[in-house]
Amino acid sequence: FLYSFTTMLLYADQNLLSPNLTQIAHDFGFTEQQRDTKLGGDIALAFFLLGAPASFLVGMLGDQYDRMILFGITVGIGEAACV
Repeated sequence: FLYSFTTMLLYADQNLLSPNLTQIAHDFGFTEQQRDTKLGGDIALAFFLLGAPASFLVGMLGDQYDRMILFGITVGIGEAACV
């Protein structure tokens, strides 16, 4: 239960951007084309480029260290950006 709840909290903020793209683009002075390119594409690409290597690293560390401690560290790093 605790693992599922923590995972739910980690992914909860990822859906906040989509319904607010127009307002965010307006705040930054983006055109509709810039909104779609920068907010719709570039941010998704950045998440992938950061997340893919991180998942391989955490996977390798999971084979060598206690997974509960590694999970706690990973959650701490992931949620530190939300503070």
